[in-house]
Amino acid sequence: MKTKKETETLAVCPVCGKKEKKFLFENTDRLHGIPGEFGLNQCMSCSAFYLSPRPTLKALPHYYPDDYVAYQINEQACVQSEAMRRSRNFLRNTILYEVYRYKDFGNEPRIRPSLIARPIAYLLFPLWKRSYYSLPKINFPKYVSRGKALDIGCGSGYYIWILRNLGWEVYGVEPSENAANKGREKFGLDIRTGTLFDHKFPDNYFHFITMTHVLEHIHNPVETMKEVKRILHPDGELIIRTPNMGSLGYKRFGKNWGPLETPRHLILYSYKSLSALSDLAGLQIRKLITVHEKVRLYWSLEYEEKAAKGTGDFGIKERYTLIQNLKANLIDAHESVLIGIGRNAGEELQAVLAKKGNLH
Repeated sequence: MKTKKETETLAVCPVCGKKEKKFLFENTDRLHGIPGEFGLNQCMSCSAFYLSPRPTLKALPHYYPDDYVAYQINEQACVQSEAMRRSRNFLRNTILYEVYRYKDFGNEPRIRPSLIARPIAYLLFPLWKRSYYSLPKINFPKYVSRGKALDIGCGSGYYIWILRNLGWEVYGVEPSENAANKGREKFGLDIRTGTLFDHKFPDNYFHFITMTHVLEHIHNPVETMKEVKRILHPDGELIIRTPNMGSLGYKRFGKNWGPLETPRHLILYSYKSLSALSDLAGLQIRKLITVHEKVRLYWSLEYEEKAAKGTGDFGIKERYTLIQNLKANLIDAHESVLIGIGRNAGEELQAVLAKKGNLH
């Protein structure tokens, strides 16, 4: 039987420490239906959006069941025949070496010599994205010799498995022992359980650190970002992807917006608040954009319809009606137009950060 978990009330903004706030609304767990009501507030100083009351650090694991989506392994993507693997790798190695200058692939099976291989690699441009496993471009790092990468909140490790395939020395940090064990057993990955602070990595150690839909789950963002800065190499990059509270989706759906994901998303950010957090941590933003993500709109439409029916149902489905598809496509198209004319309206914020004084 699911029971109410321990909560805490915040006297100040967890980002900037200021007291003045605006209460927006109460929300519940729309994804898993775990009991509890949580208030969403907006800081009047830095514009961060935060839950208060919110689950305590001790209680938070109860809101992450074993079937939580980030803990699952993409089995289909990991399995392929030996012949298919060899042929794909032959082309992948060629593209990575000739187009993206991943020098470690110079000695791997590929088209040779470069005089012939390079024109062929450029003619294969439809396969470029597949050469780096169709990652979002922001998650595909530039080549670094003997580069070390860390994924904070890595789940079962599928992403760092890809980075390892690309030649990186990889590490993951994941609070869930269950998810970490999946990655260790399936991929043989170095996944450390607990928080970033538990592992005391060396100063200036990582060339590439990622926090993909992780920042919004963290109780203490300023302290965490300062720790990230400490372990980031002077020439390294930090990649953050997080829901955008300035999105068209949030303005359209309000408390039914899928990426609110109460109560696991403790703090949500806009351009202004993510910039403020970066500055407080001693980091500088190299690039900050928003992108559209249609899947979040489907979730939002479903939550909106369930709220209108008043049934109290929770969860999301994988198939949608013709009307839902039409609505999602129209909102997504509107969002794309707004992004195209320079509005920060996308569902997701994507940021590239570096240590101050290193913006090349």
